Amino acid sequence: MSSRKQLRPKADFGRALQVLRAARGVTQEDMLFATSRRHISRVEQGHQVPSIRTIEGLAESLQIHPMTLIATAYCQGLEHASFDEIIETVKADLQALTLC
Repeated sequence: MSSRKQLRPKADFGRALQVLRAARGVTQEDMLFATSRRHISRVEQGHQVPSIRTIEGLAESLQIHPMTLIATAYCQGLEHASFDEIIETVKADLQALTLC
């Protein structure tokens, strides 16, 4: 069994959203069509986990693919190796399921 199966990954959507907003130079107010400012704030503070529809809206506001937000949420660090590991894991999972 691989190490990724031994430890359950934990998403940090709040940190991911803050990092990606800062990288894009986007404020919470700029994202109001995706959800309310209060909801964005609660997600960023870790009090709420966004629904898939909210993730899609937030990603659209940031002009990124929703999987970018999700992958960033699962990265322990923000270095390329961490992202590469996540992408390779997803590819392997999909290949094992013969979906891709």
